Amino acid sequence: MFTVENQASGNNFTVAKDETILDGAISHGLGFPYGCQNGFCGKCKATLIEGEIDYLEGVPPGITPAEINDNMFLPCKCYAKTDLSIVVTELESIADIEVRTLPCKVVKIEHLNADVAKVVLKIPGSEALQYLAGQYIDLIHPDFSPRAFSIANAPHNTGIIELHLRLIPGGKFTNFVFNEMKEKSLLQIKGPKGSFYLREGSEKPMIMIAGGTGFGPVKAMVEHAIESNSQRKIDIYWGARTEQDLYMSLPSEWAEQFDHINFVPVLSMPDDNWAGRVGYVHEAVLADFDTLTNYEVYACGPPAMVRSAANTFVKKGLFEKNFFNDSFDFAHQASEV
Repeated sequence: MFTVENQASGNNFTVAKDETILDGAISHGLGFPYGCQNGFCGKCKATLIEGEIDYLEGVPPGITPAEINDNMFLPCKCYAKTDLSIVVTELESIADIEVRTLPCKVVKIEHLNADVAKVVLKIPGSEALQYLAGQYIDLIHPDFSPRAFSIANAPHNTGIIELHLRLIPGGKFTNFVFNEMKEKSLLQIKGPKGSFYLREGSEKPMIMIAGGTGFGPVKAMVEHAIESNSQRKIDIYWGARTEQDLYMSLPSEWAEQFDHINFVPVLSMPDDNWAGRVGYVHEAVLADFDTLTNYEVYACGPPAMVRSAANTFVKKGLFEKNFFNDSFDFAHQASEV
């Protein structure tokens, strides 16, 4: 392992011998800029102050000989041979991340239950989408208006975008996805968008509340926290109607594997075999915590759930500035979703 110091920000991180400098920065939650992650676009350029680096596959086309002579390099294709001191301007906010329109191909459609599908998109190898865990993209098809969907995977392999789509009764687009769209279909995405993202600079314990497919961005956040080796306490509450609506076993697996992660599923319409929590998901949180003063809350799902959480959690001591949310409102566009 080698240590990399960014003199521009004062941040330090470690990188393995077989790990690019950009991958190492991303895995530590640092906002290094990038575009394609393949050495073509040159958007990740940094300056080497001290240490030795190497391009294992040869110098990529995104950097010129003159720039190399000026000690510039591309972290996306570069490996450390020693400890490094570098200079690169890290992204400090979502305003620093470029919103882009990119082509993509549907590489997988997996039905997770009767009305939820996982759609995996692949961006061409010469491109990548930089985003923060929790943000969303617009999915663009020539026959439909653009539709917004949260990204359900952490921003580590940004050539792959995972979406969790719920079938909306009468919804034109989601019916197309469930019944007509095929693997290898070509689409476009535009993003990233949204101010719902993991605040990595905080050390506060987190309560994450998901309703239905609101689990998608929560999944991205938790995956990113795990990949970044964060030890912040995470309590995940997932609310659904029935047990079948809890369409992934990942939260239970996280809770078993990591001591700092706890999972509480809550059903509003359980059958007689359900032995877990019953009722509204935000009420389960209220019952489990005497005060929310020292917490950050991330809530994602139906508008009624988000509003109820916002109104009641503040009365329980939560500071409004520590309540982050993304409301999935389908009602106004149900005939077209």
